[in-house]
Amino acid sequence: MKPLRLEDILDLVQYEKKRKDFRAELMALKARRRHTVGPIFTLLFENRRTVWYQVQEMMRAERMVEDAQIQDELDTYNPLVPSGSQWKATLYIEIPDEAKLKETLPKLVGIEQSFYARIGGQVVRAVGEEGRSREDYTSTVHYLTWNLPEDAARRLAAGEALAFGTDHPFTPLEAPAGEDLRRSLMEDLERA
Repeated sequence: MKPLRLEDILDLVQYEKKRKDFRAELMALKARRRHTVGPIFTLLFENRRTVWYQVQEMMRAERMVEDAQIQDELDTYNPLVPSGSQWKATLYIEIPDEAKLKETLPKLVGIEQSFYARIGGQVVRAVGEEGRSREDYTSTVHYLTWNLPEDAARRLAAGEALAFGTDHPFTPLEAPAGEDLRRSLMEDLERA
């Protein structure tokens, strides 16, 4: 997928006029691209459209009108757009109870390096963005990249099973991908 450019971004007035429709479209898209792994992990698989929406919403919230400001947002969020044979996801650690969250996060150090995709019998490890874990604590949001084998799209189209999991010692889990997510991720690879 190609990174977003300034020309892809609507100005605030154009965006506001259609925001209700965009929001409905993107909420439905994100629902198909969301995957729960166990009780506290959610993966949201990003694509060009989800990143576009994030930039538009940041522009709206911050009332950005200057090209330099918008370009800064593009530079921040474009790394989430997958390229070639990649999947990229935002990993959310979701523990609503604040005391429980503070107790659990130190136990999850390194979680960003423990996620994988299983395509049939092949395990493809995710690479987590550096700097989101310290020795004693981890963030509640991580950015993951899967660099996939060239034949991944063909294998998925042929019906091989798809699952995502973590082999982190604190909480090893795996969950099969639903058909909507599977189809959406296959389409990403076919467009690459």
